[in-house]
Amino acid sequence: MSGGIYKIVNLVNGNIYIGSSGNFKNRINNHKTRLRKGKHHNRYLQNSYNKYGVGAFKFEIVEEKENMVEREQY
Repeated sequence: MSGGIYKIVNLVNGNIYIGSSGNFKNRINNHKTRLRKGKHHNRYLQNSYNKYGVGAFKFEIVEEKENMVEREQY
């Protein structure tokens, strides 16, 4: 699977986490694993996950891109 920009959307409150990766599948699986274990690096996302649960989140690919970091910052 290719890389680019992705987002994690909280369907309850509309908050969005934006990220980039060279491999969507691996990165999204990593997010899901860390969130389940309560060890995600972003405390706001982790707290939201703890409050609303797995069903409140949607993982989406925003843009497939080679220069991901520059686009993510935009």
